[in-house]
Amino acid sequence: MGAPADRRIRACPFEPCDEECFMSDPAGESVTAHAPASRAAIAWFFALSGLSFSNWAVRIPDIRTLLELSQSQLGALLLCPVIGSLGLTLLSNYLNNRFGSRRMTRVAACAIVVSLVLIGAAMSMLTLGLALVVFGAGMGLLNIAMNDQAATLERRYRRSIMSSFHGLFSLGGMAGSLVGGALATLGLTPRCHLLLVAGLLMVGILIAHRHLLAPPPRAERPVGALFVRPKGRVWLLGIIAAAVVFIEGSMADWSALFLTELGASRGHAALGLAVFTGTMAVGRLLGDRWLDRVGAVRALEIGSALALLGLGLAIVAASPIAALAGFALAGIGMSTLFPCLLSLAGRNRSMSPSGAIASVAMLGYLSMLGGPPMLGFLAEAITLHYAFVALVVAAALAIALARPAARA
Repeated sequence: MGAPADRRIRACPFEPCDEECFMSDPAGESVTAHAPASRAAIAWFFALSGLSFSNWAVRIPDIRTLLELSQSQLGALLLCPVIGSLGLTLLSNYLNNRFGSRRMTRVAACAIVVSLVLIGAAMSMLTLGLALVVFGAGMGLLNIAMNDQAATLERRYRRSIMSSFHGLFSLGGMAGSLVGGALATLGLTPRCHLLLVAGLLMVGILIAHRHLLAPPPRAERPVGALFVRPKGRVWLLGIIAAAVVFIEGSMADWSALFLTELGASRGHAALGLAVFTGTMAVGRLLGDRWLDRVGAVRALEIGSALALLGLGLAIVAASPIAALAGFALAGIGMSTLFPCLLSLAGRNRSMSPSGAIASVAMLGYLSMLGGPPMLGFLAEAITLHYAFVALVVAAALAIALARPAARA
């Protein structure tokens, strides 16, 4: 039974074809000419998500100092995006089916841009919390809507392209952390920094939104449920996704503070997120070939093992240089895990592809927004250095569940 299962898992979900055989849209009209523009537009929104998150994340130490927040207060504030994301993520399946993922991608991206301005302008814990609710709502809806766009485009291309989209998210995260770290070193205030970023992102939205994929006619779209409950092995895929994204989200929110506590300067501390997201970006851009070569199960196991080793090195060595090396190794390992999980979800037999992808992505992104605040509360009790052991445990869980999830 093992060998056939491996062949099934490793097989590409699409028959090989050239880009010229791009499929027709739901109305039967050829969209070959629009394929590059649509791919570029979707890629921009993945990059926007990474840019937004990292530009906010690298200014957390400055905002914490400005508002004189304790670690527990900061942890409580990081729960605010969870509130916004929870509501919109639960509604995302219904909204995408009711209005189409193209419109929801536009709306979510605009909400994120507005929230960045509000975060930078916040002068109290209350106003920052409200701004983070809006930010979480936009991120939650965008992550589901743009993955729906990407999955639809991948089915039309009839070959794997999902990993490259997530590579653009990581590139956006790397660019945002580098720019944010540089601006912090130059002394630019979080308000001016995030206002500048918001303006540039809005220009990109105005250019790219017209090329997103149009939904099928409204009469042909099913009425989406408010919550898509995973079924069968999709539950295991969702648990792995939660573990994987818990690591990603925690690195985004806490890597700078982790390095600061090891003695790194503000500018060098921002390099932690840049190194992690940069190596993830490279791995994801090359990830489609890697997944085809080793298969989904091996990719999940090897990637999770590299993440475990890298995070363990950062904890045990306890020096900024060693931590950066560990973050780089962890980024390489983490690079293809989430795209691989979405591809496996799309090939499952327990649910419809769109429903499975939505449920796995939802569990993952809820973990990204809910896990880091919990890490903050843990850090308050045992210090942030030892709290990072939770990330090692999450990587070990992903290794343990990889094979059962892929074969169940």
